[in-house]
Amino acid sequence: MLNRVALVGRLTRDLELKRSVNDKPFVAFTLAVNNNFNDQTAFISCFAWSKVAENMAKYLRKGSLISVDGRLQTRTDNVNGQQMTIMQVVADNVSFLDSRNTNSNVGNVSTDVISTPSNVNFENITYAQPNQNQAAPMEDNGPISFDGDDAILWD
Repeated sequence: MLNRVALVGRLTRDLELKRSVNDKPFVAFTLAVNNNFNDQTAFISCFAWSKVAENMAKYLRKGSLISVDGRLQTRTDNVNGQQMTIMQVVADNVSFLDSRNTNSNVGNVSTDVISTPSNVNFENITYAQPNQNQAAPMEDNGPISFDGDDAILWD
């Protein structure tokens, strides 16, 4: 079974590096992705872990154009007494697509984490303001059972 997602869009807000209960760094972010077919923008909930998260928090800001290569992850959560399924993208690789001239806080970054595609057209990507409600990511440690108040695994 294949579970891969490739997205190109703009960050909807500045990133905040956080740490999980196991002291693993992560960033949760929303990516505004334009659909050229029907001229609508989708807001995709994403997160990244470890070195990718650290580099994103250090070099990116609201409006930065990035590509995300990752996988879909779902979880269930009790929100206001209703069981909800939450779907997020776990970013395995993130490419910073803005040039240094348009994103002034981008410095020299290791190319093993950041790459630039050579044949992608980004002219029609637009930015829009999403709903700022952001679900926190789960650690990627396999299946997790939720039992009452002990089920809270994130900040």
